[in-house]
Amino acid sequence: MKREKNLPLILCTVLFLMTAGTGAHPFEAASPEWGYALDLPELWILQEKSGNDRYRFSHEILGADLLIALYPHSGFPDAGKALSYVNLQLAPQADEVSFVWRHRGAAIGRVETDTVAGWTLAVELAEQKGWLVLAGISAPERAVECEDLIISTLDAVFTDHGSRFEAGPMTTFAWPENGAISGTFAAGRRVTNVSMMKDDAEANQSVVDREFRLLSRYLDRPEVFDAWKRYYRMIWRDAWKRLEQAVFDTAAQLEEDPYKRLEQLLAWTQGFSYERDPGGSDFLNLPQAFLEQRGDCDSRALLLVLLMNMTGTDAVLLISPEYSHSVAGIDCPGTGARFESGGIKYLLADTTARVKPGLIAADMADPSKWFAVHFAAFPGVGIR
Repeated sequence: MKREKNLPLILCTVLFLMTAGTGAHPFEAASPEWGYALDLPELWILQEKSGNDRYRFSHEILGADLLIALYPHSGFPDAGKALSYVNLQLAPQADEVSFVWRHRGAAIGRVETDTVAGWTLAVELAEQKGWLVLAGISAPERAVECEDLIISTLDAVFTDHGSRFEAGPMTTFAWPENGAISGTFAAGRRVTNVSMMKDDAEANQSVVDREFRLLSRYLDRPEVFDAWKRYYRMIWRDAWKRLEQAVFDTAAQLEEDPYKRLEQLLAWTQGFSYERDPGGSDFLNLPQAFLEQRGDCDSRALLLVLLMNMTGTDAVLLISPEYSHSVAGIDCPGTGARFESGGIKYLLADTTARVKPGLIAADMADPSKWFAVHFAAFPGVGIR
């Protein structure tokens, strides 16, 4: 999914519009009553349900099971006790560790017996609504094969609106904060010092690589496009808070007008070094792309989308398997090529060609060859 660096560009401002379908994610498990949601990977199939607090899913490809249980807040004194209660029903003994996620209690567990293996997670719901306990399990002989699916599923939990904009609980546990590092941002003549946490790049890359391995499971299936969208949603979600301080540091340097800000950030990303790593996920994590100003089309385009989202402008990632390319789409004024999705006509922004917003190579201008990935920053558009 990469554009070759040296392909000649024939610029085009043709009307680049397509009324895309809503592209709604097939199933986001959610409960307004309990106040949680899960951005499930594709092909988790609901098998059993008991009331509004017990669910069992099975995965069509890998054969793993996902168990969801909810308990009143008064039922347990902390997340560790809630987790232990569920773990005892799966295995006589389990490794368990408590930690903090979203400023509330959480606990993670590893279960492994002769008949079952997997991961368990307990998190405290907002406003003391209760405890959410998740168990992703498989037969022991399939544990390695199912691990990315299970960890990704447990990492995709939301317990309030703010949790859609920071690392999931599994990644938070694996990558605790470890001091700050500094860098610079220069989208113009001014240079601004910015800071991030030391492990932000490695943590975000771990999400990239895990989600890429999971995405690879869907390559020969019709669900691949929905899986592809989720791949980018997971990276975007994990990167938001990691870049939050850096964006705050640069606020005084960024233009207030959305189009001028787009011009500013687009020129900055177009100046990145073009790099690829086709041996792996072939996607450079967003904190590293920001600090080192390098990456290829989808790393740059997703970074531009994230930065526009973080500064208050709706933006989507546009992907073309046919053209092996990615660009950003921005909901702002301006002339040129646009792509319509969800009722909004997004102005195109190509981060790998030194062109103005609204310009795209004529040999890539067929809108039917592209699809849009929407993100959680603009709930009127929705998660897709």
